[in-house]
Amino acid sequence: MGTRRLAFVLLAVLALAPGGCAHRPDWRGPLEAAGIRFISARELRAMMLGGEPFVLVDARDEVHYQRGHLPGAISIPAEDFPLRFVDIRRPKRLLYPERLPAERDTHLVFYCGGPT
Repeated sequence: MGTRRLAFVLLAVLALAPGGCAHRPDWRGPLEAAGIRFISARELRAMMLGGEPFVLVDARDEVHYQRGHLPGAISIPAEDFPLRFVDIRRPKRLLYPERLPAERDTHLVFYCGGPT
C-alpha cells in the first residue's frame, strides 16, 4: 500500500472515529424542552438521602431488574430503542403503565441502561 493511500485510509478512519464526528444529533434538547429533566447519579443520591418524595422507576427489561436494581425501584420497562431515536411527538411506550402511581402529581425518576 502506497504512502498516499495509507494516509488517506488513516484520515478516513480518524474522521469516522467517535471523537472525529463533526456533529452528533441533539436528542436531549427536545426532551428537555418537553419538560423532561436529566439528573446525575449524584443528584439522585442526594434526593434519596434527603427524603425527597418521588417514585424511582427502573425502565430496563424485567431480566435486568431481577438481576439487580436500585433500592426502592419499581419495574416498568420501556420500549427498547435508543433515546437518540425518540420522537418527542411519540415517546417511548411503557410496557406496564398500570404500575405507575395513581397520584398524578408524584415526581417520577426513571433510569435505564444509559443513552445508547
